[in-house]
Amino acid sequence: MKVQGQKQHAGESGPRVSHTSPDGSGFSTTANSQSLHIERSGSRGLADSKATGPRTKQGKRRASLNSTKHGVFSKVVVLEGESRVEYERLLAGLRETLRPVGALEELLVEKLATLVWRQRRLLIAEGAEIRKNTQFLELDQRLREREEAENFSRLLDPLNNHGLIGGIHNPDVLERCQGLLAELREQIERDGLNVENDKTILERIYGDREETRLHDDFCDFYLIQVVVSQSSEEERLREGCVSPEQCRKKILRGIDEEICRLKRYREARTSMETVRMQLETLRHSIPDGPGLDRLLRYEASLERAFDRTLSQLEHRQRMRLGQFVLPPIKVDVGT
Repeated sequence: MKVQGQKQHAGESGPRVSHTSPDGSGFSTTANSQSLHIERSGSRGLADSKATGPRTKQGKRRASLNSTKHGVFSKVVVLEGESRVEYERLLAGLRETLRPVGALEELLVEKLATLVWRQRRLLIAEGAEIRKNTQFLELDQRLREREEAENFSRLLDPLNNHGLIGGIHNPDVLERCQGLLAELREQIERDGLNVENDKTILERIYGDREETRLHDDFCDFYLIQVVVSQSSEEERLREGCVSPEQCRKKILRGIDEEICRLKRYREARTSMETVRMQLETLRHSIPDGPGLDRLLRYEASLERAFDRTLSQLEHRQRMRLGQFVLPPIKVDVGT
């Protein structure tokens, strides 16, 4: 086989080659460059179709973290109920910012992530401590008042009865007194003055009359009106007293005035308790006692560990980059 020339005809992509057959007749062919071109193009197409990775700086930084696996801290730092996705996002952000190289720097960056994560947990715990002191403050106060009202009611001894009126600083006791007065008013309107029936309710509210008291109360007013209503016609004319019906009306007006008095007392008391509750809420907006001491100690420990770890990382990176590194300062505290 002889190569007759290196010329290429127009439209041909390969050299012309002349062949001699056994019988002496020759034939010539053009190298099948077109099929080779298609084959090569297909190979290049397959290669170009494969992913070549990110081209932008931001994409390359993200891709640099693809092969990074979580180390010794990741399995224990995220507690049940916490978001592992958020922790991984925090860790990835620190890696992107601090650019660790090598296992030791990776370990230090991961340790920084755990310290920041625990600082976050500390802030959540502080918020929970404040909520515990403030959110349930009003509820606790209400439960104490209710328990006090029940105890006060049980302590009322028929032989030494001071009456519910002495405990009207408690909202439940005050409400009970108002209810008994409304019951008394309804009873007098329906049945008129009935000392035996009325006295049961009055003593329940104001206590026994034998007790030494500094001031008169509505019960005293009621008893005076009853005495006047039971006076004879001659005594009323002589003393200028009112009629039994007028005495009944005066007692009903007295009940209304007493209910209004207790209502005003309740409003004033509620206003004062609201102010007191606001002050208590402000006072408890910062944890106190053992809770505060525990949080402060934990916070100080985290801050020291974070500063120490960050210094170690910076020291390591300076050494790797060949930069000047200050020698460590050692303080020897004598005994």
